[in-house]
Amino acid sequence: MGSHFILVAIAIMALAFTIASASDPMFVNGKFCNDPKLANANNFFSGLLTPRKTSNPIGLTVTPVNVTQIPGLNTLGISLARIDFAPYGLNPPHTHPRATDILVVLEGSLYVGFVTSNLENRLFTKRSFVFPEGLIHFQFNNGKTNAVAIAGLSSQNPGVITVANVVFGSNPKISDDVLAKAFQVDKKVVDHLQAQFWWPNN
Repeated sequence: MGSHFILVAIAIMALAFTIASASDPMFVNGKFCNDPKLANANNFFSGLLTPRKTSNPIGLTVTPVNVTQIPGLNTLGISLARIDFAPYGLNPPHTHPRATDILVVLEGSLYVGFVTSNLENRLFTKRSFVFPEGLIHFQFNNGKTNAVAIAGLSSQNPGVITVANVVFGSNPKISDDVLAKAFQVDKKVVDHLQAQFWWPNN
């Protein structure tokens, strides 16, 4: 009799949870999912065609188009970014922990590449490229005119880790003893790098 009571109690709790969650907002991938009946065209639109200013220290502006900007991307496994480059603008070495990235140059000329994992550390470069998930890669406008590229990413929330920003701009700072040994430089070099403002490029 005791085991029947437990089974009935579990069934009642499961039914109550189902009823409660049917009326509560639903979250998928940590993002709120709109009721499909309430969706509108703005849930699927971005200003990707609008050029952005590049008058900053790295000569670059990234316009992300992911689930944060377009709620309709949630669960679709894709996102985009428009990247505007000033002449000699740089998208510094960075990685996307949750996405492979394919880059297409629309205007201008870019020097792009990625580095394979330890122990090889091989550099691959070209004009347009696929950057495998998690590998460090970069884009540099080596021309005298502006450049524009579109990146397609295999996640609605790819994330970005810019190497210099996280290593030298962390809060609190990584010990200069650690970084001096890791990069095999004097602590004064590390202190100088940690004192810089690391532009939030993504």
